[in-house]
Amino acid sequence: MLDFDGTLVPYASETRLIPEVDPRLPGLLERLVQRTGGATAIVSGRGVAEFDKLLGPIQLAISGAHGFEFRAAPNSPIEFGLAGENLNRIVEGLERLFALSSAWAEKHRGVYVERKSLTVVLQFHDALEIADLACQFAFDTCKVMPDFALQAGRGVAEFRPVVADKGCGIGRLMARVPFSGRIPVFIGDDLADEAGFLIVNSLGGISIRVGPGESNAPYRLQDTREVLAFINSIAA
Repeated sequence: MLDFDGTLVPYASETRLIPEVDPRLPGLLERLVQRTGGATAIVSGRGVAEFDKLLGPIQLAISGAHGFEFRAAPNSPIEFGLAGENLNRIVEGLERLFALSSAWAEKHRGVYVERKSLTVVLQFHDALEIADLACQFAFDTCKVMPDFALQAGRGVAEFRPVVADKGCGIGRLMARVPFSGRIPVFIGDDLADEAGFLIVNSLGGISIRVGPGESNAPYRLQDTREVLAFINSIAA
């Protein structure tokens, strides 16, 4: 199971909101799917539908939007953490969060806002000196919007539905064929991935952190290049 931004691809930037995908990546992931008998998945804050565009023509099992969206296998329907009026309330809240975050970002150089399918991300990779200020804004905003929680990360403050995190998404994957009964492996790079590392560790699996920083993951890869080389060694 693989995180995407910062793990398989470099982070987006103010001038490139859509991450740059190495053209070799879809083929590499396809080989990994074959090598693992289909037990390969993306675990990300991005929505499921985004990956069909980013990685097409291949499709993968995906836990998206921090576990709020879920596709158990290629060509399977997308499942959601909530339905009906509750889901509509989340969508309406995201519109409000995007407007509030955009207005705040306009006042701070080097900050931009990305709207994912069911999250809103305040990006400040190019303005790390205002990290505390950005996180305080996000924290204060969540106080008045209790359907959402702050997911702080390296250069980001992300608003996600409170019912979702990557640990929940990994748990759902591990309950489904072909993942069930296997030893889980999860590679991620950021604070949002720590919930995933915890669930993987509790299942006796292997968790791998990309880059520096304290982590619940006992293993380490330095950057996206090392991640791709590691995957290639498995998929070969």
